[in-house]
Amino acid sequence: MKVFAATIATVLLAGCAHWFGPAHGTFDVLGSTPDGDSCELTVVPVGSGASARAWTVSGDFRQSVLINPSPKGHLISLVCDDGLVAERVFKYGRDVRIGGELEINGSAP
Repeated sequence: MKVFAATIATVLLAGCAHWFGPAHGTFDVLGSTPDGDSCELTVVPVGSGASARAWTVSGDFRQSVLINPSPKGHLISLVCDDGLVAERVFKYGRDVRIGGELEINGSAP
């Protein structure tokens, strides 16, 4: 009976983890800035009042990013010279694999 209860609990918890997505994780953002300029890369959960995490990038870059869970996803932006160059919404675990890579540049969707 204990084995049956443990099996049911495991199945239910695994199902919940599937719907809520991964807890948190890291991935690499790949991209390039126009003319090798210095730009700001920001990541913020969609619909949150939280401050965006920001990094200064330039030229061809690879930036490691750690994010917390967000059921609505995250907004990543690349801003150069006070102008938005690229942005996109993504969901960690769906649009970018766990530990994977996400591309952003002037032609990002």
